[in-house]
Amino acid sequence: MKQPNIISLLVVGALLASCSEPSVPPSGVLLISVDSLRADHVTSYGYKSSTQPAIDTMPNVHRRLTTDGTLFENATSTTSWTLPSHMAMLTGLPNELHRVREIGYQLDENHELLAEAFSAAGWRTAGFWSGPNLDPWFGFARGFDVYVDCSTSHAENEGEVFAVAPGMTPKQIAKTRAELAELHNASHVGMTGHKVVAAFDDWFGSIESGENFFAFVHMWDVHYDYTPPPEFDVFDPDYRGSIDGVDVDDQSSSRNPPSERDVEHVLALYDGEIRLTDSHIGQMLDLLETSGRLDDTLIIFTADHGEEFLEHGNFGHGNTLFEEVTHIPLIVRYPPGIPARKRVSALVGLVDIAPTIRELCGLPLPANSYGTSLTVAIAGDLEPRLMPLERSFLVPAGKEIQIENMRGIRAEEYKIIRDTDSAGGKVYVYDLEKDPLELEPALSGQLEKGDPRMPSAWELWQELDRKAARFAPVFGELPDDLHDRLDDAGYMGGE
Repeated sequence: MKQPNIISLLVVGALLASCSEPSVPPSGVLLISVDSLRADHVTSYGYKSSTQPAIDTMPNVHRRLTTDGTLFENATSTTSWTLPSHMAMLTGLPNELHRVREIGYQLDENHELLAEAFSAAGWRTAGFWSGPNLDPWFGFARGFDVYVDCSTSHAENEGEVFAVAPGMTPKQIAKTRAELAELHNASHVGMTGHKVVAAFDDWFGSIESGENFFAFVHMWDVHYDYTPPPEFDVFDPDYRGSIDGVDVDDQSSSRNPPSERDVEHVLALYDGEIRLTDSHIGQMLDLLETSGRLDDTLIIFTADHGEEFLEHGNFGHGNTLFEEVTHIPLIVRYPPGIPARKRVSALVGLVDIAPTIRELCGLPLPANSYGTSLTVAIAGDLEPRLMPLERSFLVPAGKEIQIENMRGIRAEEYKIIRDTDSAGGKVYVYDLEKDPLELEPALSGQLEKGDPRMPSAWELWQELDRKAARFAPVFGELPDDLHDRLDDAGYMGGE
């Protein structure tokens, strides 16, 4: 068994002296990411269903993680869709630095993933993924002993290669996106959580008592379509309307938009899939507890992004950088080193997860590290900071396609969103204390007109661009199976 790291013992002990047990590094890590889970639909964040307020969406997470751990009330993603947010989670880098910002790009070999650090330290490592944006082609499999595909959709013609890239004509990219779209849609059908639990159970059964392990688990079922099985479809039993949770993202552009009652039902179906996922998380926690490994395992529960329900005119995600898609849940449980029943209000983010895990497990930070360990926030010593947000789009530019970025800044009390990555792009500033729903920007206009908060935001964007310039984006051709799976899930159509 790996020997405890003395520096880690001293740091954790000093920061978290209020814990009841001696601080020792964890011998196991379980990182759980629930795709498309917005924070304000999680029981621990105070959520109550409007149709069935007596039924919790996530009783297992609330009872077994929040009660014995620390909840971060103000955690933000780096974006509003799956691929770049998970890369940020597993590298500790914002999108501008890891540079996997759009379909067709892979992680630079100079950026180290969490699993690679654990593998180098001699830990057993395993990843379990269930959606096409976590495909190993992007680089996610690096460092894992096993990286298990638990998804529902698989392509048929494995020899062909598809790619979406700058330089393509609009006609070429439209054809490529259409070919990819069928696979992504297929990934929305069926359930994957039970496959994830079964694969995790099978692998965890091979772990010897006291053996160090790192497991990353990606849960996909909360992602639309919203079709919970009957035993979890409990949040709106009296609905008699016609809308269901299938192809709900297409309703955004419908000529006959759903009524408020219909949207309420879609939310209830979404809640049903959240409760289903919570039951699967409970099963994995049972496995840890039965084996006697629950309390020596560092457990991090989070999401990659949230979900829109017409707050700003859309269903789904990937369209904007508003709070419904960037505010994520984040709960950390480790009794020997993390306080129980604690809530932290400081602004933190996905980029802080990897540094936290590295610190608590005694692993060194990479040279290009960006995030900050959450232990600093727990101790109350985290200085206010700006967190970058970003969403890339492939857009027509004459006869070709180029990448433009929607960029943002999340601060404690406000948010800045720039329409495009150009000096003339419109900028919107939202006062999150006075306008938490982001309905009335305090400033709307050209960047140069600015406001007192703009210079620091502009400075951060320039700093990120300078650092990013050291690493060229790594572009590759998508294998046809991945192309089809992404297309079926809607990502090749601009989700």
